[in-house]
Formats: sequence, structure tokens, C-alpha cells
Amino acid sequence: ISGKFSVGKTTLGLHIVANAQKKGIPCLWADTEFAWENRYARSLGVDTDALDLSQEEFAEDILQAIEEWARDTKNSLIVLDSVGALLPREQAEKATGERVIGGQAKLVSVFVRKMTPILAINNIALVVLNHVFLDIMGGNLTTSGGWKLDYQKSIEVRLSKTKNVLKQSETIIGRQIEARIVKNKLAGSQEKECTLNLIYGTGFSVEADLLEGALDKGIITKKGAQFFMDGQKLAFGQTKMRELLKDETFAAKLKAKL
Repeated sequence: ISGKFSVGKTTLGLHIVANAQKKGIPCLWADTEFAWENRYARSLGVDTDALDLSQEEFAEDILQAIEEWARDTKNSLIVLDSVGALLPREQAEKATGERVIGGQAKLVSVFVRKMTPILAINNIALVVLNHVFLDIMGGNLTTSGGWKLDYQKSIEVRLSKTKNVLKQSETIIGRQIEARIVKNKLAGSQEKECTLNLIYGTGFSVEADLLEGALDKGIITKKGAQFFMDGQKLAFGQTKMRELLKDETFAAKLKAKL
């Protein structure tokens, strides 16, 4: 999962963990940014008591911790947040301003080659969160971690902000985020796009996605600000409709129709 700052990379990672935990899948969150927040994770449905959390100062230590956990835990999920914050020991020991060329990329290159067979044999998904930045030499957007990471990954989802903000009355409560598949080894969906609704404090809105899908297929209809299904009035206004979709029974009924 890649993108510039503040587009919801960590939030999407937390949603993935929360849904994996609902299925009883063991999860590890490797936090290289030291930005883990228990309350926010819980608000997105993550069971923080059942989650393994790893925080290490140096890149070598956290990558080794991920490898050891993966060897011991089958049928599981790992989230690395993030590649850009990995700090090689060699770089940390240099004086401020001294350069270490390619140190991070070399570490990541060895790591992904070691991890690929482990992930396949033990049936583990590794979700890597990565920053996007402008390559000054080439003028193109690129990611941290070097070419080996680009080569090894099976799917890359690129998140970016749109100009559309979400409002409740006059208060901005979120923003629409565009998700684009820029690489996919597993299916023919490269370059496909979709728009997601990121609600500040609660994450990506499943309810908004359900509503959009139901409207597209004509399962729910809208006249003015009033929503209908099977000729019956449901709710007035987007906010009330999203609240209704939080009801698990109603949401399950709608999903069955979709």
C-alpha cells in the first residue's frame, strides 16, 4: 500500500488487521515509525490485546523480528509500517549529515528475497506500507526500499487524495481517497481505480461503499435526500443512511442483494 502522507495507508492497514482478526487470523504489526496509537486502532475494530506489536530502533532488528515471527506463525498476517522509516544501524551510527548510499535498499532487498518463500510455505500475507516521493533525477513518483521490493510484491495499491471533501453541515469530516491498482500478479485488474470515503477518526467508511454499490445497482433508490428500498422509506440524508447501514442485520440483508 503506497501513497503520500496522510492518505490513509496506516488506516487501511488497520482495517485489514481488524477484518483478519474477525476470522481468527494471528496478526503482527511491525511499527518502524513509533506512531502506534491503541485508541485509534480500537476505534477501527482492532483487538489490540490479541495483536502482536513489534517496535525496534534499527531496521536490522525489526526485519529479523518479522522473519522469526513468520517462521513460527502459519496462516497469518503481517503489516510493516513503514519501509520509509526503516533506519539501518550503519546510518544511525553516522554523524548527522553523513550519507550512507543504498543502505536501506540493500537491507530490504535481502529481506524480501528471504521472506518470499517463508510467506508462501507458511501461508502468510505481508502488507507493506510505503511512502511515495518524487525522484529528482527522473522526475517520476517512486517508493522507498529499492527495486527489489517493487519486483517481489504481488499487488500494489496506490492511494492518493482527491479534491472532494466530505461534510456534515458545514464541518469537514473526511475526504475522498482514490485507490488505484498499479501492480497485480494475481489478477487482471491492473490500473483499475475506485474512490473510498475516509472519515476522520473512524477510517474508511464501509457504509458509504455499501450505499454507493446499492445505488449503482438500483437496490436502493434516492429521491431528493430521501432513500428507499423495495418501495419503503429508509432514511433522510446521507448521514442518517450511513447510520442505518451500521446495523449489522440490515447491512447483511443489503450485501446479500449485492
